[in-house]
Amino acid sequence: MPSVEEILKTEICECGEKNVGEAVEIFQHTELPFKKAKKLVTGCNKNCCRQPLMKLFDMVYFGKYDYDEIYRLIKIRHDKLKKMVDELKN
Repeated sequence: MPSVEEILKTEICECGEKNVGEAVEIFQHTELPFKKAKKLVTGCNKNCCRQPLMKLFDMVYFGKYDYDEIYRLIKIRHDKLKKMVDELKN
């Protein structure tokens, strides 16, 4: 697994072009519910990065961070996208 610093620099959603560290900062400084806070990070209503963002939102709320879990969820999403693109190419 990458270091915490590398995970904080990892892009969490392509829509908003925000990384994990920026998402944490946004979630820490808002009292909005998840759906509206997510829109601050992504700038859209898509569900593409919902799982890692929801997990991160909960971690910020409870004050316990598991960056390896966030990285794992981001990686799973990218692996699924890569697999779909590969299938479309074939």
